[in-house]
Amino acid sequence: MNDSTARTTAARRAGWLLLGVALLLFSNGRWIFAPAAWLAPVGWLVFLERSRPTPGIVTAFVPFLLVEFAVWWGIIPVPGALYFVITGIYALVYFLPFAIHRLLAPRIAGLPSTFVFPLAWVSIEFVFQRWITPYGSWASLAYTQTDYPSLLQLASLTGVAGIAFLGAWFGSITAYILKPQQTTQARRWSAGIYALVLLAIVVFGQLRLTASEPAGELVRAAGLVGSPEITRELETLIAPARRGESLELSTFLSLGAVAAELNEDLFRRTRREARAGARIVAWSETAGRVMKADEPAFLERASRLAAEESIYLILAYGVWRPNTQPPLENKAVAIDAQGEVVWEYHKAHPVIGAESSFVDAGDGLIRRLETPYGAIGAVICHDLDHPALLRQARREGIGLIVGPSADWPLIGRLHANMARLRSIESGFSLLRPTSGGRSIATDTRGREVAAVHGSEDAMIAYVSAASIGTVYGAVGDLFAWLCLVGFVSLTVVAILKPRYR
Repeated sequence: MNDSTARTTAARRAGWLLLGVALLLFSNGRWIFAPAAWLAPVGWLVFLERSRPTPGIVTAFVPFLLVEFAVWWGIIPVPGALYFVITGIYALVYFLPFAIHRLLAPRIAGLPSTFVFPLAWVSIEFVFQRWITPYGSWASLAYTQTDYPSLLQLASLTGVAGIAFLGAWFGSITAYILKPQQTTQARRWSAGIYALVLLAIVVFGQLRLTASEPAGELVRAAGLVGSPEITRELETLIAPARRGESLELSTFLSLGAVAAELNEDLFRRTRREARAGARIVAWSETAGRVMKADEPAFLERASRLAAEESIYLILAYGVWRPNTQPPLENKAVAIDAQGEVVWEYHKAHPVIGAESSFVDAGDGLIRRLETPYGAIGAVICHDLDHPALLRQARREGIGLIVGPSADWPLIGRLHANMARLRSIESGFSLLRPTSGGRSIATDTRGREVAAVHGSEDAMIAYVSAASIGTVYGAVGDLFAWLCLVGFVSLTVVAILKPRYR
């Protein structure tokens, strides 16, 4: 190869890498453009395939890491150097499928080589999200595709793993087609096979979207968030606890006075919504605040309100415990229309780094609240990012999950869209009142039936509490496990194949 040809080849490789970098910026995190998540891997895979393994992998990882630092800034809720440590770990994990593809795919002939990348992607994402990271399913490729409702229905069969596989396979099969030495026949066959698979999935999704919702009465529900002004005052007072410091007794006294004002406003608006026709009223995460000693009186008042207005209440509130570590309980309490406290649920997954130091984790068991409309359950905010936890809804026959949440504007839309996948996976409707973000209500197909932005006064939605069965709800992460088995098998084949030559 002469110098001119070498320079041209190097320039083309660099062009593919630059294309991958540009598209990766819009593939996840702060700036999501759904097609970019499909197209970005093409640039990285073509660059790696046309580079020597070690220098190519090292050269590609550096810009990959820098892009990850940019796209997750302000979304991963940890300060200072810890942000770069956590984001660096995520970058390494999600770069591994690219490196594995470069090392293993060339040892496998034909179309089967295109499965290395998607199988590695799903396997690594599954193991990492299920057993390693405390942040659950955050960063899954599936969450970038919420603009395509028919595609999302695949989650009812496979969970998010199926959507991630399809997106990753598009990248590797496109890179396969773009190989200069590829035959026209191989290009047509591979493109045709992928197109047929994609068409079948889209048709399935469309049929599922046109199918009728489960038989059940639509009931008016209201989602309330706490007063933003009063909540900000409370958060200023509680800031030392968020840093792991103890709160002074005088601070607790101030908290009690401000919390009384906050709760008074919530009870007033709850009664207003009940008289406007709401039969279910839910508060956002820690919308109410109460001292531990005052909690019985707080619940007695809520029970009296529920009985007087014949409504079902899901109260989400924080309980301060002076001289106790951790100092806060983050819970949701269900009260029936007779005013009986049926159960309480404590947040199962406090956010590591943001609240884990001052909130105890709950047992992660979803309870049933029986109503004339169907069974209601509740989880809290970050719990919705853990698909395995929400599969309990299907086992318990729960048709409506209330998910009190608290976000901030930068993650509001993304986090709300992530929650929609839980509805599709396990066949329940969702009522998610959210302070500081985007409140939504969905049906069992993940379609929004109501949404409000920010801290608007109330979200009104007509929802069903009737559940439907789903394959994913029954078999769980079977598809992800099959991908893991397939990935291990392909790896063994790739490693052993040279020995047979």
